[in-house]
Amino acid sequence: MAQISGTQRLLSARRLAVCTVSFLPVEQGFALAMNRDEKKSRVRGEKPRKQRTGRHLSLHPSEPGGGTWIGVNHRGLALALINWHAKPLNEQACVSRGVVVPHLLAAENLERAAKLFVSLPLERLNPFRLIAVSLSERRLQEGQWDGNCLNLSQRPWVRSHWFSSGLDEAGAARARAKIADRVPGTMSQLRRLHCSHRPERGAFSVCMHRDDAETVSYTEVLADREGARMRHAAGALCKERLGAPSFLSFHAPLA
Repeated sequence: MAQISGTQRLLSARRLAVCTVSFLPVEQGFALAMNRDEKKSRVRGEKPRKQRTGRHLSLHPSEPGGGTWIGVNHRGLALALINWHAKPLNEQACVSRGVVVPHLLAAENLERAAKLFVSLPLERLNPFRLIAVSLSERRLQEGQWDGNCLNLSQRPWVRSHWFSSGLDEAGAARARAKIADRVPGTMSQLRRLHCSHRPERGAFSVCMHRDDAETVSYTEVLADREGARMRHAAGALCKERLGAPSFLSFHAPLA
């Protein structure tokens, strides 16, 4: 089981603030893409690398303290976490939501991930939504922690988007959904969505820009029967190029 280290027990003031997650079924697999939005003063995250998560290998970018917002393991389980600003913050929260994804990447499927949820210190975590994709089961699941109750629900295996905003979550979701619903379902077009400034460059565009905060990275997972390819841009896609893909085989379990 993945352990929650002392370096990951961060005050909620340093919480993750990811913005847009997209799921796209593709031939023999899926794509999971994510824009991460943060204050401009936030320390830049580290690029993706392979890590040990329980008995599995995983691939994900990291916070300096070890937490992450998106990742995939060698069993074909991919996870992405997005803050749930519509729910009130927990004044007693003292653990970063960045611990959730690496902890659950120790699971081989959605059933095991659900069991690992109970060993998380949920009562000390602020509200979040977790998107979980299992290639071997061809299942998409959403977990919702509202600060009091955890709800796990199955989602259809179809193109889907999730949006988060600390400024106006409902308004941002409406504005971004209008743009996302018009985008055809291809990988290149998904990338265009994640660097989009429509209807205008600002707080509600998918590629977000405010005076105090902006999209600070883009990460995508493209998974098929052979493995997962993760590409990462250490900045908004409107100004940063995607790095070379990192590959994680689905046929080489950790010894």
